[in-house]
Amino acid sequence: MKFSRFVNFSFVFVVLLTFSTIPYTTTHAQGVPVNSNSIVLTASTDNPVPGRTVTIKAESYSFDINSATIIWSVAGKQIQKGVGLTTFEVTAPSLGKKITVSVTAVTIDGVRYTNTLSIGSGSVDMIMETDGYTPPFFKGKMPLVFQNTATIIAVPHLANSAGVEYDPATLVYQWKKDDGKVLQEQSGFGKQSISLKGDIVPRPYYLIVTASTRDGTAQAQGLILVGASSPSVLFYKNDPLYGPFFNLAINNTFRIGSQKEIQAFASLFGFNFSKNINSDLTLSWMINGIEHTELASNKSIILRTPDGSSGTSHIDLQVKGINNILQSADNSFDVSFDAADSEKSTTPINI
Repeated sequence: MKFSRFVNFSFVFVVLLTFSTIPYTTTHAQGVPVNSNSIVLTASTDNPVPGRTVTIKAESYSFDINSATIIWSVAGKQIQKGVGLTTFEVTAPSLGKKITVSVTAVTIDGVRYTNTLSIGSGSVDMIMETDGYTPPFFKGKMPLVFQNTATIIAVPHLANSAGVEYDPATLVYQWKKDDGKVLQEQSGFGKQSISLKGDIVPRPYYLIVTASTRDGTAQAQGLILVGASSPSVLFYKNDPLYGPFFNLAINNTFRIGSQKEIQAFASLFGFNFSKNINSDLTLSWMINGIEHTELASNKSIILRTPDGSSGTSHIDLQVKGINNILQSADNSFDVSFDAADSEKSTTPINI
């Protein structure tokens, strides 16, 4: 409901802008043009993207518009005519262009009322990045994790009458949350990106940006939902020569086989930690329900087949944030092994 109220507030702003003395040359649809002829025109969106269908509605508080003959024209050409046709659909033009939609209402006693609406187009792409951990060469995109910092970058698409897009660095940006609060310190000329630290009480919210030229003749709006989730832990086989095999995660059960021992690497997706992992995270490794405190600072564990034994062992890792208390995750897998003599090593844990 908060976001809905914000949209209404933006609509009022458009009304005030339309009644100003500045010539109307913006590249977005103005919701209410000057109502000098007793017809109010409203568009379904104040910031249509190129090619988007815009629905225009005609209303009047001075006469019965539903019984009048309504004539809709685009660029002076009549497109639609009929009694009570108070809505009209038009396609938003390409960047830098604008179209003029006119409506004429003829009452049953012959009185004519006319009004016009100019419609342009523009758009803003929104890119969100986070400072949560991902492994080297990770090609995916890490979702925002609780208490991490989200950096949102606005990529506006606005053009002049020649169709040449404005340089994003030369535009003015206003950043808002969906409660209508303007983020003043992070708004302004050239402020194309914004960084927000996750709250201790995580709630999803919409972030809205309005990008406009310095003279206000063109503007576009974009929004993005900012919602955080929990981090995660995934296990990978860690080869002593090639390192972790990030292309194949260890799921459910892993068989040691003839190699007699393996090293499992825990990748802490989304967690926020420094090189001194003990200052930011606590790692609790458990083998068959027994915690191994000597591994509290290790992201990997070496597992060896017990001498002359066969069976399965359960490996579990619980990770918790020290400074970011909402960051926690756990995962586990089983290791199956066959009876075989194990080789000596200084670091492996017998399972």
